[in-house]
Amino acid sequence: MRNRFYLRSDEQGKRLDVFLTEKLTITRSKVKEIFERGSITIEGRTPKPSLKVKKGLIIEGEIPEEKPITVTPQKISLHILYEDRYILAVNKPKGMVVHPACGHSEGTLVNAILGYLQKTANGQWAIDEGRRSEPYPQDVRPGIVHRLDKGTTGVIIIAKDLKTQEILSGLFKERSVHKTYRAILEGIVQRETGTIEENIGRHPVHRKKMAVIKNGGRESETAYRVLQKLDGYTYVEAYPRTGRTHQIRVHFSYMGHPVVGDEVYGKHARRLTDRPLLHAHTISFQHPRKRLKVVIEAPIPEDMIDFISEHQ
Repeated sequence: MRNRFYLRSDEQGKRLDVFLTEKLTITRSKVKEIFERGSITIEGRTPKPSLKVKKGLIIEGEIPEEKPITVTPQKISLHILYEDRYILAVNKPKGMVVHPACGHSEGTLVNAILGYLQKTANGQWAIDEGRRSEPYPQDVRPGIVHRLDKGTTGVIIIAKDLKTQEILSGLFKERSVHKTYRAILEGIVQRETGTIEENIGRHPVHRKKMAVIKNGGRESETAYRVLQKLDGYTYVEAYPRTGRTHQIRVHFSYMGHPVVGDEVYGKHARRLTDRPLLHAHTISFQHPRKRLKVVIEAPIPEDMIDFISEHQ
């Protein structure tokens, strides 16, 4: 199955491949693939990626649908923080991708969770339907209602059935789930507490990155407080009040204090660690099926503890 598109250019002088990347909200590699397939036409002709668009230009084409990736359960060790018949909370390690994708079809958190629940006697699963021995399609993201970046460690919640998943998703949308993060930042943050309120959107040039957007973007808010000032660094606790992609990393970078080890948003960051030192420390919410408040905490990882010790 292919997705057709029909666009009328509202811009002048921009490269066609850049224009399509922005308008279709897809990666440059995907746009390159579309050109290589000859799937774009303008007035019946196949244009070059470098063509400069003009206002009113009609661009037609199709985006090839991604080939489905099957996801199978795997026996991968998990650090379980909390579990009952409805939800599971784990401490995601650094370097683990949450959802399977091209290049990451194995070793993901979803693979690990499927493997864990498969061996659990009374375990339920949002897409299980009694067929645990079969592979799981990529487009179903079972029970995971939020995510963490590959390099970020800490708490992540998984629902074990569809109803619980729907309720949890609603709590996240209503901003009724409260999260705290711990991060080590470059430089000394002068203000002991503060709030960063800057809209975040897709970077206008580097489409895989996010950025603070002055015109447009989505409302984003991150509060913080300083926990400890180190030798050239600051250990902080952050409270994201919205849940935008890369929000904490983008906001602290914008403030002039990128997360240590963040090579994406720390332009001049020295290679001090093998990941951004960012950790999802706690998460609290009203249990979706019980009348009680749940607070789940993931211990501070050793690489952050060691870094703090070395720079006191």
